Amino acid sequence: MKTKLSQLNEKGYCVFDQALEKKVLEKIKRVSRQALEELTIEHRKNNKSQGSLILIADYPDFGMLIGNEKLKEIFRILGFDDTRFSSGYIISKPNNSPALFWHQDWWGWDHPLSYTVQIAQVFVMIYLQDTHPQNGCLRVIPRSHRSYHPLHLNQKAHTESVSRVEDPNDSIYNSLSEEVPVPVKCGDVIVGDARLIHGSFPNQSEDERTLITLWYHPHYNMLPGAMQSRICEIFHRKGVDTDPDGEESMTLLKWPERFRQPIEALFPSCPEDSEPYPWCRIPSWSQSIK
Repeated sequence: MKTKLSQLNEKGYCVFDQALEKKVLEKIKRVSRQALEELTIEHRKNNKSQGSLILIADYPDFGMLIGNEKLKEIFRILGFDDTRFSSGYIISKPNNSPALFWHQDWWGWDHPLSYTVQIAQVFVMIYLQDTHPQNGCLRVIPRSHRSYHPLHLNQKAHTESVSRVEDPNDSIYNSLSEEVPVPVKCGDVIVGDARLIHGSFPNQSEDERTLITLWYHPHYNMLPGAMQSRICEIFHRKGVDTDPDGEESMTLLKWPERFRQPIEALFPSCPEDSEPYPWCRIPSWSQSIK
């Protein structure tokens, strides 16, 4: 039987069954419902493919999830050390909504580290309902975190037009023969390499399908200083390529002490002598994974 770490390394993702406690899930569901009720029509239009893209930094109650002991145990099982947090979102697809476009979320492809086995960033996905292809579950291209796929060359992912689904016939939303659905139960936790190409099926059900995505950086002390600086910028919402107005956003540093203090050890430390590494979302597969 393969370990979770070997699954993460080989396929780019792994699933921990029923990892979170019911009381934690119920509280997160309540806070997420509040956030979704406050959404504007314009936000939904601008994020039609995602459904929503709500910064959890606006809701300090998410501190109980960011620093959750069950997540820390998952990191220990995966052999992660010195893991730091950078950002998180409520990504909630309304009923009868389109697919989430194919994309990968790594931003440091110009750096040689991106072509090694070291994982610089992982997503932690927590769905607040049971998911399946009919209600928009995750779908992935296994091993695309370590090998070329034509979707790597698509520079439209994360653009405003793709988020708004201005061209619903664009192949960036289509099913592929090599895709693998990742249905889960509420309480499961998915951990994936940020380099993995993924998306979601359309939500063809009559119910909202809500996802919490958290971004962490294992072995932070082993990352280059310039990469650490970029992670700090993301944490502070400065210069984020998909969020140009982010500097006006709430950050975890502004949270009340009772929410902030328990998770401060997860905040990224910022080197003083390194400029943030430039954004680069397109890999160059002339370099091979080592």
